[in-house]
Amino acid sequence: MNISEVLTTLKAEIAFKRTPMGRPITDYAVEALSAALEDQKNFDIDIVKCLNCSLIQSSLLVPEGCPSCGSKDLSTEITKADII
Repeated sequence: MNISEVLTTLKAEIAFKRTPMGRPITDYAVEALSAALEDQKNFDIDIVKCLNCSLIQSSLLVPEGCPSCGSKDLSTEITKADII
């Protein structure tokens, strides 16, 4: 999946400050999600899901791991059940 396919999910994560699974996210993660939404040139980039907290984010913005929990366990295997 790419960013353009999960825009609603990214917006919901920002609005509720929670992952799709209901886990709270940090202010840093909210900033990273906002950056992903603002960068419309990269809407065709793959997304990743943190296997620890379930945050869904642009793969470009996670070089050091999850911006919310810090986990380095990320997956590009995202299903319709994972998104809002």
